[in-house]
Amino acid sequence: MFIGRETELDGLNSSYKKDSFQFPVIYGRRRVGKTTLINKFIQGKKAVYFVAIESTIRENLRLLSSQILSVLAPDAPKNPFQSFSEAVEYIFEKARHERIVFVIDEYPYLASSDKSVSSILQAAIDKHQANSKLFLILCGSSMSFMETQVLGYESPLYGRRTSQYKILPFDYLTSAKMHPNYRNEEKITIYGITGGIPEYLSRIDAELTVFENARNCSLTRQGVCSKSPPVC
Repeated sequence: MFIGRETELDGLNSSYKKDSFQFPVIYGRRRVGKTTLINKFIQGKKAVYFVAIESTIRENLRLLSSQILSVLAPDAPKNPFQSFSEAVEYIFEKARHERIVFVIDEYPYLASSDKSVSSILQAAIDKHQANSKLFLILCGSSMSFMETQVLGYESPLYGRRTSQYKILPFDYLTSAKMHPNYRNEEKITIYGITGGIPEYLSRIDAELTVFENARNCSLTRQGVCSKSPPVC
């Protein structure tokens, strides 16, 4: 069930309809629903979705190569690209004549594995954007990194993004839509417990009382909303 994010989804789809290179940046704290939004957006579209990991550039390049080739060249040998630059050039070339969505999720991990990654992307964008149909999405959970190393003036990527989306927790009205069977007072309590974080809201069990959910979510060491051991 997809709830909320109508404005962000409409914005992404509006950009997608443009017959030109687009580069939205999506960021926000963990568990706020960035990946859910992107997965909803790419439904029915040709999309390469790569999630970077906290590892070496070699390992990230291996995983990236596999994702690119499985979508754009499924019958070709799955030999990894020799460099990130080669992988980027390949996908830009493929997007000269057709719309392709290229998502790099957890971009801070990739950029941290090789300091040249942002500069390589910048050079490729400057070289190809005039004749490209690529829809490039960079997504990240490290707010400071995304704001300084992607959107900031000192970043090689500064000025290249075509739109940006800072994904925030749900407000009360959106949060309440996830649990329509509770009374209004109970919805307010749930909102207070979860802070409007979609991941936490999704853990609320409609078969339990609000108190039981609060206990499971916040008042046990295992609770997903728990920040500290419960007070006995």
